[in-house]
Amino acid sequence: MNCPMESGENTGILLDYAAGKLKAGVRIQMEQHIESCPVCREFAGGQQNVWQALEDWDPAEVSLDFDRRLYGRIERDVPWWERFMRPLNPLFRHALPIAAAAGVIVMAGLIMNRPAGVAPIPAQKTAQVEALRTEQLESALADMEMLRQFNQLVPDKSDPKM
Repeated sequence: MNCPMESGENTGILLDYAAGKLKAGVRIQMEQHIESCPVCREFAGGQQNVWQALEDWDPAEVSLDFDRRLYGRIERDVPWWERFMRPLNPLFRHALPIAAAAGVIVMAGLIMNRPAGVAPIPAQKTAQVEALRTEQLESALADMEMLRQFNQLVPDKSDPKM
């Protein structure tokens, strides 16, 4: 028999041997192998100690209100959304996602079928500049100078000194 620990195959045989689950023929082969293999002997001995400790273990008595306290703790540790999704009617659990999906489809349809009536941007009024000839500009400046001199000659009637 090949060593299960060295080959890495059939390691379950060692566990079954320690638990006493092997058939007589395989159990005899495993006992012969364990006599000659110190690694498997140590592993099987450790497993047999674990099984023996489990058989000797006496569990503590369960109190009468254990179930009530356990369910209370589960209720406290369950998230709010999971409690919300656990109503009495199991159809609600399936109806909510279906209703949400239908709502998304309706909204997508409304958005896609929206008319493309985007209001046009009003045209901005721009100032138009006329091109003036040099002679026209010189004439306009001379007229402005003449008006300034004329205003200096005419007395201001709103001035109390005059």
